[in-house]
Amino acid sequence: MRTRLRIGLAAALLLSAAPAAAQDTGRVAGVVIDQTNAIALPGVPVEAVGTTFITYTDLDGRYDLELPVGEHRIRISLGGYAEQLVDIEVVTGQVTEVQVSLTTNVFAEEVAVVAPTLEAQSSTASAQMMLRMRAPAVQDNIGGSEMRSNNDSDAADAMSRVTGVSVVDSQSVFVRGLGERYSNTTLNGATLPTTEPDRRVVPLDLFPTGLIDSVQVSKTYTPDKPSQFAGGLVEIIPLKLPTETAYEFSLGGAYNTLTTGKSGLGYDGGSPWNGFGGGARALPAGFPDRKVIRGGRFTSDELGFLQSDLERLGESFSNVWDPVRQDQPMNQSYSGLFGGRFGKLGVVGTVRHSQNSQITKEERTFYKVGGSGIERFNGPYDFDETQFVSTLGGVGNLAYQFSPNHRLSVDNFYTHVGTDETRIFEGFNSDADNDIRNQRLFFIEEQIRAHHVGGDHLFPNASNSRLDWKIAVSQADRAEPDLREVLYEFDPAREAFVLADESQSGLRQFNDLVDDSVELSANWSTLVENWAGLPTQLKFGTSYIDRTRDFLSRRLRFVPTNTRGLDLSRPAEELFTSSFIGPNFQLKEETRPTDQYDAAQETLSAYGMIDVPLAVRLRLVAGARVENFRQRVDTFDPFARAVFGTTDVIRADLDETDVFPAVNLVYSIRNNQNLRVGVSQTVNRPEFRELAPFEFTDVVGGRATVGNPDLRQSLIQNLDVRWELFPGSGEEVVAASFFYKNFDNPIERIVEPTAQLRTSFTNADSATNAGFEIEGRKAIGEYLFLGANYTWVDSEVTLDAAARQVQTSLVRPLAGTSKNLFNTMIEVSNAGYSGRLLLNFFDDRISDVGSLGLPDIVQDGRSSLDFVFAKRFTQVSFRFAVSNLTDAPYVFRQGGLDQRVYKLGRTMAFGLSVHP
Repeated sequence: MRTRLRIGLAAALLLSAAPAAAQDTGRVAGVVIDQTNAIALPGVPVEAVGTTFITYTDLDGRYDLELPVGEHRIRISLGGYAEQLVDIEVVTGQVTEVQVSLTTNVFAEEVAVVAPTLEAQSSTASAQMMLRMRAPAVQDNIGGSEMRSNNDSDAADAMSRVTGVSVVDSQSVFVRGLGERYSNTTLNGATLPTTEPDRRVVPLDLFPTGLIDSVQVSKTYTPDKPSQFAGGLVEIIPLKLPTETAYEFSLGGAYNTLTTGKSGLGYDGGSPWNGFGGGARALPAGFPDRKVIRGGRFTSDELGFLQSDLERLGESFSNVWDPVRQDQPMNQSYSGLFGGRFGKLGVVGTVRHSQNSQITKEERTFYKVGGSGIERFNGPYDFDETQFVSTLGGVGNLAYQFSPNHRLSVDNFYTHVGTDETRIFEGFNSDADNDIRNQRLFFIEEQIRAHHVGGDHLFPNASNSRLDWKIAVSQADRAEPDLREVLYEFDPAREAFVLADESQSGLRQFNDLVDDSVELSANWSTLVENWAGLPTQLKFGTSYIDRTRDFLSRRLRFVPTNTRGLDLSRPAEELFTSSFIGPNFQLKEETRPTDQYDAAQETLSAYGMIDVPLAVRLRLVAGARVENFRQRVDTFDPFARAVFGTTDVIRADLDETDVFPAVNLVYSIRNNQNLRVGVSQTVNRPEFRELAPFEFTDVVGGRATVGNPDLRQSLIQNLDVRWELFPGSGEEVVAASFFYKNFDNPIERIVEPTAQLRTSFTNADSATNAGFEIEGRKAIGEYLFLGANYTWVDSEVTLDAAARQVQTSLVRPLAGTSKNLFNTMIEVSNAGYSGRLLLNFFDDRISDVGSLGLPDIVQDGRSSLDFVFAKRFTQVSFRFAVSNLTDAPYVFRQGGLDQRVYKLGRTMAFGLSVHP
């Protein structure tokens, strides 16, 4: 009995002591990276010296070790690297963070303190600066935190702050003076399709900054990146999984001096608050798929329509044509974010919605060459335009860590933009020899959906080899449903504008584009010791991209048939009524034989590269990428059976296999100072639209644009040199860069000598692009931070002599290139308050190439000044910003004469965020 009692008491004492023992422990956690190239080091042993406690870093170089309370010495060691010993003190129930950068053995005697490491919050400016310092090639980054500090609403706004980058038309990125065709965009490493029908650029205004962790611009090519860029590769990194539970809710509003509360244009059924308006504007239910034309002697009953059928189809459209005046609301935005880790599962989700209005008053003039020089031809046209933009976007990512060495992730990105544009313009037109008035209702619905499934796997028994793979399915849609346009000409006898019988009068046009992309990719890498015992990374990979596009345009018009006795000066909604459709106006389809095309593109690639220290301070990153690129574009009559139709297909084919080598040398003058040299060859290929002979005319007096099925790809040779110094911790940098690029057969926009001049594309003989960049960011004392960057670009393109009959200049700068670019930032901060003043300047740039003796249309250089004030409290943050403080006009000139002039007004915005 006594024995049992003693055993019971002993057990009770042990159980009661267990919680106390558990409380006498703490944790040591952190991340281990390679100081030279900033890559995470997985599989590294982290042990407490003199104990049996040991763990290994996971796929992201992170570790978590539980130790008894007290003083410990932590050892971190890996072959080829200098061993690190760190003395720490473990506190009961607390986490002691130890962030470690390992240096190679040759630097062991120089290590006095633990080197700086990457921050857990990768969207911060200092974390992005560390990535840039250790990158294998010339790179410029901007983090999501800095974007929001600058009050940038989307990626396009943010990119204008990056060294050597300018933004055209608020969406197209020009890197080092090279147009959007010479840039490429990826989302989380996967190539994106585009919503643009006539450009290969992915519009960056589709990506709200609230959904972005960072944007990285690689200006030098490495073989593990897509080869199709010359100016820069824009890599959008969406929000990452947080290390701990986090949430945030934000709301904002903005007032524009030219728009908010002012009377703008709109129309019945326009401006959907959520941006989803395509369904309401679709072709009427039951509308025929075949061509809508009048039946007659040359058409069978199967093809043509009776007069009564045409009348019924015409009356099925909504009778909404005329703009009306509407007061414009205040701009607004809302967003919410939640993320966290729950055991082995990581979750992040965010959604953002915004609405913005813009009223624009513009004067536009077109010129011709006359006996006394440049003379006015069309205009001046006075434009009155109102644009309402609604954006909805979201990110939903999941990651499951099966073990420290294996992880599966599912990433989802969605963005949707609805743009409603209502405009009127009026002025003199030489073709009509009269004043004209045009009105247009235009709605664009764009969206990008991207779904990625991927895995990361570490194999410690195979030299710590790492395998990552990804399946990416993306789709870009662009719908332009029910564009409505009406043209009036002035009748002096009646002193009124009357309906004109022109191709753009009584027009209803429906455009639909779907661009799909499927990408499969895999990368394998390992760290080995080279001949000098230094760690060397070997990397191999392959990818397959299958991209398809379908485009269809339908043009329908109400053609006057009998207008005798009809007052054609009446508004369109009083003319195109059911009582007049049939007797006076007849619906006719004017869809062209080239108004539909479908296209397919396949890219199969494989690469190999090595990242090796050649000497104590010299690093070589070299390799090559082999790509087989096949592209087909078929343009055909969507109604091949119709009268006078054709079953002929206009086909454009490309089938190229090329090798794209790259050599990058990084010389570490000091641990915080690099000299970089990069040599590579890349490619620029024609986009689907540039190969398809589909023609579209934007405005009366403007040029049509048509593709060229005979375009060829252009090869580009690149040379980059950069010196960079990172004088302090955090965001400080001083850098100078030089670049030179040579283009074989560059693709350029030209003007064709048709009866009505139109724009097309051709391969020029050659082109060059050279320049330099200077950048500095420096903290002045405790409260002041300064930053500035300047880029000078000199470009030249030489066209074929055959173009002399139309092009004014056979040698000129590349279109869209500014010779001088400048950014500066001044920030004052103290006690959670900050004020930031930002200046952006771009120099003159060609917007449209001159022809038939007319000089180029040049956009004048322009400065933009913004101010942002912010205050962060414990759980609330407040931001106030004024954008476009100077409100300088946007001016385009031709031969020294104004061609386009407009303003956008000043915008005052506020934002409020709630967070932990």
